[in-house]
Amino acid sequence: MRRNEVQSIGDVLRLTIQECNMTARLDEQKAIGLWKPVVGDHIARLCGPPAVKLGVMTISVSSPPLRHELTMNRTSIIKCINGKLGKNVISEIRFVG
Repeated sequence: MRRNEVQSIGDVLRLTIQECNMTARLDEQKAIGLWKPVVGDHIARLCGPPAVKLGVMTISVSSPPLRHELTMNRTSIIKCINGKLGKNVISEIRFVG
């Protein structure tokens, strides 16, 4: 192998992820990781773990008042998560009981 053919592991992983069309799924996982920093520790503890599929984040919330409050603020939560990601990954949030 010649020296100019050497690639960093990060470059190889990035290329592999792109070739396998895994970029969208990785972005969704990043969005899941942002749920707690965006809503805060207390609210995150009161909710079930988030799940994301095809741009729709689903959150389990057992408290009806909290579910209502989160529903009223869903647009700002989506904007905050997408803003931190630098792209529109989350298109909708569903709060289920």
